[in-house]
Amino acid sequence: MNFPFFIAKRYFTTKENSGLVHIISWVSLFGIAIGTAALILVLSVFNGFENLVLSMYNSFDPHLKITSTEGKTFNPNEAKTLLLTVEEIEISALVLEEKVLLKYQEKEYIATAKGVSEEYLELTNFSSVLIEGEYINGFESNNVAVVGRGVAYYLSMGIGSMFEQLNVFMPNRNNKTLLNLSTAFEQSAVLPVGIFGVQVEVDAAYIITPLLFVQQLAERNNEVSSIEIKLKDEGQMIAFQEQLQKVLGPNYMIKNRIQQQEFLYKILNTEKLAVFLILTFIMIIATFNIIGSLSMLMLDKKKDIATLRSLGCKVQDIQSLFFKKSMLTIILGTGIGLFIGLGLAFLQQTFGFISMGGGSFVINTYPIAIAFKDVLLVSVTVFIIGLLASWYPAKLLGRKLFKN
Repeated sequence: MNFPFFIAKRYFTTKENSGLVHIISWVSLFGIAIGTAALILVLSVFNGFENLVLSMYNSFDPHLKITSTEGKTFNPNEAKTLLLTVEEIEISALVLEEKVLLKYQEKEYIATAKGVSEEYLELTNFSSVLIEGEYINGFESNNVAVVGRGVAYYLSMGIGSMFEQLNVFMPNRNNKTLLNLSTAFEQSAVLPVGIFGVQVEVDAAYIITPLLFVQQLAERNNEVSSIEIKLKDEGQMIAFQEQLQKVLGPNYMIKNRIQQQEFLYKILNTEKLAVFLILTFIMIIATFNIIGSLSMLMLDKKKDIATLRSLGCKVQDIQSLFFKKSMLTIILGTGIGLFIGLGLAFLQQTFGFISMGGGSFVINTYPIAIAFKDVLLVSVTVFIIGLLASWYPAKLLGRKLFKN
């Protein structure tokens, strides 16, 4: 066994003649453990909320979304023909989105009418977000709609009544002036047959109708605003996006699920980074206990240092001895912190013993998602902080005490 490590291990485990110093050392150890556990728990909670938010958006957003680079709409025939030759695609759906004015009884509201082909139900698993009523595929008529929960709320809308249809107004593309209100808008009516709930921003912005209804109302026959794609393997989404872009060419733009909600991903990652930096700063402050306990131990062991010096130890050996003793504290504290943090995260993930409190939340307990990269990041961060906190006092005090 390495001689400095052997002595460092003895200092780490013995309580002889150093009661106060030993207590301070253990306080430092538990400070490291608590800080490590806090980092693991906070990052895991952020992962849980991130997964929860993204899962709600992902029930509405496809894996890939194809739009035109030359205009708002395009004829999908050429792109659909090319997509049929791609084996990685499980299913694709045609979509046409248009801004509309909705009127229900005496209330009005501006929303987006999203006309979709029949494949859209399978592409998004839309039935999982249907709160009330039925989906549009079960009706022969094209004049039906599934309404977002937020839209229904603003319009005080019920569903299923044949005598309370939802009036839809869209600007007339062929009308050159808005002075004549009778010709300024195209008008039709839909029967609300269902209400869906995905996320507040989506629920308050969309109604889902058959594609043909929006095409006829907007006078855009055989035109779509996008083609939405579901892949057989979601893990290949980024790589396949690049391949598909080469197949379709520069006339089309392809966005993956992350790019479709780019701002949301940036917010989630920025919040997580900010909290991690704040907790890391707290960890740095906590390492001053390490510096203090190591300095007190070295001063307490002045006689031992003199003895080791007479036995032929060099200054580098003395520095290595106390550095390794401090690193044992860091490593053990990190290990205990990881055990506590991962243990509590696992218990919360399994049993959910910490609730969200009162109020109407999507979930009842705090969500937890343990990520290996976070465990590695926390371990490396704490180790580096501890390394720096141990190296400097060991080097400085070791040289001074060796010369005395």
